Amino acid sequence: MFTVLQISDTHLSQRLPRFNANWAAAARVVAQQASELIVHTGDAALDGPDHAADLRFAAAALRAGIGPEGPRLRCVPGNHDVGDRAFITPHQPTTDETIAAHAAALGPASWVEDPPGWRLIGINTQVLGTATAAEEAQAQMLAEAALTLGDRRLALFLHKPPFLHHAEEGDAGYWTVPPEERGVLAPLLESPHLRLIASGHLHVQRLVRKGPVMHAWCPATSFVVGPALMPDTHGGERCLGILRHRFCADTVETEALPVPFAEPIVLDPIVDEIYPAPRARETAAD
Repeated sequence: MFTVLQISDTHLSQRLPRFNANWAAAARVVAQQASELIVHTGDAALDGPDHAADLRFAAAALRAGIGPEGPRLRCVPGNHDVGDRAFITPHQPTTDETIAAHAAALGPASWVEDPPGWRLIGINTQVLGTATAAEEAQAQMLAEAALTLGDRRLALFLHKPPFLHHAEEGDAGYWTVPPEERGVLAPLLESPHLRLIASGHLHVQRLVRKGPVMHAWCPATSFVVGPALMPDTHGGERCLGILRHRFCADTVETEALPVPFAEPIVLDPIVDEIYPAPRARETAAD
C-alpha cells in the first residue's frame, strides 16, 4: 500500500497574495501525513498565462511548504496556469508557450508514474482541442500508456473532471472536458483496470464511488466559489481541504482532510479584484 496526497487550486501569487496564507495552513496538514507522492491538480498559480512570475512563485511556495525532505511533487496544469480553450477564455488561450512556461516552473504537464501494481497518469486537460504540438505529444503518451498498461490498476489525475455525472452527458462548458475531447481519454476512462479519477477545478469536495472507480473532486486550498458564480455544486460541498488517497492491491481508499486555521474565503465578492475583466488586464512581460 502507498499513499498519495492531492492538493488543488492553490492560486498562489506574490503580486496578489490573498490566498497564500491558506496554502501555508494546508502545508502544515501535508507535513503531518506520511505519503510517497503529492499531486497538484492544477491552478497552482493565480494567473500564469498573463504573469509568468506567478508560476515561478507558486513553484517556490509549493516546494517550500512541502519541504526539502518531503514527498516528491507532480503537477498537472489548470486554466489559471496555462489558459483554456479559445472560445472559453479568448484572452488566454492555451498555447505551446504557456505550457512550456508551466513545465519550466512545475515540471511536465502530463506524466506517468508506475508504483508497484499501479499506473498513475497526469493528464493536461487544458491542451485538449487546441491543435498544439503539446496536445499531439500528450495524445501519443496516453495511447502508449493505455497500450502498455498490462495488469496494473489505473489512476488518473487531471484538472477538469472528464464529466460531472456520466461519460455520455453533454457539454458543461467551463466546468468539464467537453464531449468532443473525451475521445482521446476513452481508452483510459473505459479501462476495466481504472480505479480513480482525481480532479480539481470546481473548488468543491465530492467523493463518489461508481463500481470499482472512485471519482474524487478535490477541494481548493485557496477559496470557495459561492452561489453567485456557481449556483449548482453538483452534489459537492463548498469547503477547503486536501485529499488523501491510499492505494491498496485493487482499490483506492480516499479521505478528505480539512485544513484547520484556513480562512474560508468566498470568491464572489472579490472576483473583480482577483480576476479583473479582460479589458482591464495588463499584459505582463515578467
